[in-house]
Amino acid sequence: MEEATLQAVKRAMPGHGRARIHQKLLSLLAIEEQAEVEVSTKAGATLTLTVFADELVEDGTIRISGEDLKKLKIPDGGEVFVRRKIPLEEQIMTAADKTAEQIKGGAQELSTKITESAGKLQKDAAETAEKVGAKAKELTKKVKTDTKPVGDKIAKAAKSSAEAIKEKLPIGKFSPEVEKGLAILASEDAKKVRSLLTGAEGTCSAAVVSFASGRTVGNLTLPPEAKIVAIQRDKQVLTFGPDTILQKGDVAYITGSEDAIGFVTRMLEG
Repeated sequence: MEEATLQAVKRAMPGHGRARIHQKLLSLLAIEEQAEVEVSTKAGATLTLTVFADELVEDGTIRISGEDLKKLKIPDGGEVFVRRKIPLEEQIMTAADKTAEQIKGGAQELSTKITESAGKLQKDAAETAEKVGAKAKELTKKVKTDTKPVGDKIAKAAKSSAEAIKEKLPIGKFSPEVEKGLAILASEDAKKVRSLLTGAEGTCSAAVVSFASGRTVGNLTLPPEAKIVAIQRDKQVLTFGPDTILQKGDVAYITGSEDAIGFVTRMLEG
């Protein structure tokens, strides 16, 4: 199934650019969690959103932010069409495969024309038929040998380029505080933290521990609207729990409502 007709319901938490659907819709749309989809209306408005699976979302609905509802120019509960967005690397690979097939077909057609020409020369010039035939066969063999790998080489080069482009595609941009912390992490650790922040409800921020130095994570009184999703110490992301002791200079990545994030930031920084 490439497209689903769903009811667009306004999300309680802010966060434009993200949407939540029921788990079983992932397989129906042939996508994985955190994949991009195109959401469109009968009027022709289109929006690209990143989807997350949520068992609490009613089947047949898609939860999106109020800001995105305005962009689509539909009311809360309006009908939308949701389909998988083809990634850039997949578009490149498809185009490369098509080009390779065209080149292979052209090489075969050229080989056929050369063979036909050789036969005509043999018929019209009997006295030189043996020489012309040998030359034509030699040329045909050379053309086949030289042109057969061309399509494969182009497809291989395009695939390599697609992989390189995929590595450079940004996962998402965040606030300057968050980006400053992520900038010194190793690539895989930065991707992991970005994924945690992207999949969380509400907004996100980062706080540098100062006032809360020496306290354990479990000793912090966090409001229910806020959550610490990652802790960075120097250039490493910690595996933390309630007994983890915070140190001065640690970077805590926080998600939730803006008021709750402000409260936690003051608690950590002082």
